[in-house]
Amino acid sequence: MRTVIDIDKELLEAAQHELGTSTMKETVNAALQEIAGRAKRREAFEYWCSRDNTDLLDPEFMKQAW
Repeated sequence: MRTVIDIDKELLEAAQHELGTSTMKETVNAALQEIAGRAKRREAFEYWCSRDNTDLLDPEFMKQAW
């Protein structure tokens, strides 16, 4: 889809730096993908928290995972 929008240049540059992208199109698509994925990550986290997996929240236990 093609559209015309005003984009804050400083925010675009900051996003490009953070995402490692070089073009405006690549940056906008990567940012949209990141935000869309946030909901899935939150759902997964909530799922595991609701399964009494309190070990995931224990820093000492998780230290072994990394």
